This record gives sequence, C-alpha cells and structure tokens, in this order.
Amino acid sequence: MEPNESAVRELGSAESPGPIVREYDAETPVSMAVVHAICAVTNVDPLEAPTELGFVLYDHVDPEAHDTLLGDGTGDGETVVSFDVAGEQTYTVDISDDGRIEVRRSSASR
Repeated sequence: MEPNESAVRELGSAESPGPIVREYDAETPVSMAVVHAICAVTNVDPLEAPTELGFVLYDHVDPEAHDTLLGDGTGDGETVVSFDVAGEQTYTVDISDDGRIEVRRSSASR
C-alpha cells in the first residue's frame, strides 16, 4: 500500500450530491479516516489537505481523543461523535464507533 493510501473502504461516491460514507477499522485510526473521507468529498489528495482545504483536523477536534473514544470500529454503534470542520467549505462529520464515518459538505464558510 502506498503511504498516502488508506485502508478506509469507501461506501459513497465523490460525484454524489449526498454525503460520503466510509468505514474505518483497526488498521486505520478514525482520525486518519476522517481526513481521507473529507478528501474524498473534495477530490483532494490527503497529503495536500492542509494546503488545499485550508485546515488541519486538530484545529477543530482532538484526533487522539476520537481515536480513543471510537476505537477500531467494532463498537455497537451507540457512541456517535458529530462536529463541523470549516475551511474554504464547511463539512459536517458524523462518526460512529461501529466503524462508519459520514461527511457532507454543509456550506461556504468564508
């Protein structure tokens, strides 16, 4: 696997007007999977995300806390974390401890 590839499995489509839904697992921390999911919505390479998207995840949330709270994606789905990430666009992110991440473009923030 290339260094910028993710073990995150895409369930949605970047061309779809709706949200992108992805899954994460024990091989990919949820914080990394969130970055990859946002990049899927925007068609941006994850290595270029800070420059292209205008933000880094830790400016909005504590990635280590998410990794600890949500674990490896094998939970029962009862723990859900939701937050917005604002850069050039605003993205709403919903993460469930059962391994699902949903990202949708909310609105322009600047």
